[in-house]
Amino acid sequence: MTHSVASPTKRLPLYLAAFIGALSVAGVLFVAESMAADSSKPVREAAVSKEQAEIEKIVREYILREPEILLEALTILEERQAASADMEQQRQIAENADALYYDPNSFVAGNPDGDVTIVEFFDYQCGYCKRSVQRVMNVLEEDGNVRLVLKEFPILGETSVFASRAAIAAIPQGKYMDLHVAMLKSKGELTEGRVLRMAEEVGIDVERLKKDMKDARVSETIEANYDMARLIGVEGTPAFIIGTTFAPGAIDKEEMTRLIEEARASAS
Repeated sequence: MTHSVASPTKRLPLYLAAFIGALSVAGVLFVAESMAADSSKPVREAAVSKEQAEIEKIVREYILREPEILLEALTILEERQAASADMEQQRQIAENADALYYDPNSFVAGNPDGDVTIVEFFDYQCGYCKRSVQRVMNVLEEDGNVRLVLKEFPILGETSVFASRAAIAAIPQGKYMDLHVAMLKSKGELTEGRVLRMAEEVGIDVERLKKDMKDARVSETIEANYDMARLIGVEGTPAFIIGTTFAPGAIDKEEMTRLIEEARASAS
């Protein structure tokens, strides 16, 4: 099923009627402003009323005859709003670059000294994140000059939060990446028990892990990631920042590679 535009011969939709009203008001304001300096107030008020009626009639007749212009105007407005939102997002990324790319509590994979940085926001229960993990790993293997900053962004419930806490707590044992990949490649629903079993399977001391999961640093890391996501407009997972380009969704390997090369070229 698709949405369709109403025929011009049918009754105008509410948004068209509202637009006509807005144009009419604009016309009235224009006429009123041009006459504001005139001292003949009663006469001019009558003139304004007459001008208003004439403008409303002209605008209404034109829009009824050419309703497509409203759709064109709305499209242009949406494009401008999207461009403005993109500019604001780029500004936020630039202003928060240090916390985004060099947060000491975020795990860095790949080449720590790489010339291009990829930041990934993800959730261990996100199906699209699971589809992306092997693509990301392949890119790191094939391009030895990329650093990957992993931002735990658990948005799919308490089990996601538990999984993120376990991953962060695995860092002191040097097992973050092992658990990270294991959880993202796992099939089926995650549970706290499954997370702990996977941790044991990759060689993590589970009792130490449970203790480290209660460390304040773990909570602070997740909260900082939530705050950063709000600042730069991350609304779902996965979400990538490649260089300075925001790329939401499970982008394919070719697109990821293209954005890496663009980031590398712009920095040279």
